[in-house]
Amino acid sequence: MDCFDHAIAVDLAGHYVGAGRNTIDEYVEEVKRFCDENSLGNIVMIGHSMGGGIAQKFAIDYREYLKAIVLVCTGAKLRVAPEIFAALKKNHAQAIELIIKLAFSNKAPSEISKRAAKEMMKIRPEVIYGDLEACDKFDVMRRLKEIKLPTLIICGSEDRVTPVKYSEYLKNNVLNSRLEIIANAGHMVMLEKPEELNERLETFIKELAHH
Repeated sequence: MDCFDHAIAVDLAGHYVGAGRNTIDEYVEEVKRFCDENSLGNIVMIGHSMGGGIAQKFAIDYREYLKAIVLVCTGAKLRVAPEIFAALKKNHAQAIELIIKLAFSNKAPSEISKRAAKEMMKIRPEVIYGDLEACDKFDVMRRLKEIKLPTLIICGSEDRVTPVKYSEYLKNNVLNSRLEIIANAGHMVMLEKPEELNERLETFIKELAHH
């Protein structure tokens, strides 16, 4: 299957069915299994936030599956604020409220953030906690030079969860990479600025097709 002909969104374990995982490596193996089961190759793998961690590790471990990667609002290290773990243990709904508040820019329409909160509430607390644990343990800062693929890095200028400096670090350490910063967008750039994000993806993929 050619990556330029199909767009596939992978539902990770626990999102919304089954048990989640507690490490990025476990999610990488799950994505690899999905690729194997569906005979996927020549993939442009796009990962947002934790998904960006999965894409980085996948590119290090299983480069042969990939044509390129796109890292959206992510980092080579994804430490989670202790207050988020504490909030999740205390009150799930309030913790989601805190996460959503951090994830959107102040300019985001409230209906978008409310819809995102509603979707997040569908994921069981233990799955969200496990995802955050996976992020907190993730660190490939010293392995980025092992990524030998064309890499597009995208970040919202107002991202408070994985600030622009995280994306700049990726840009400075992934050899064949470029950074695009989308103005007036937070961590959930694909919901706040979908047209701008899609334009950059389309340009990148078209350029790949000519190489």
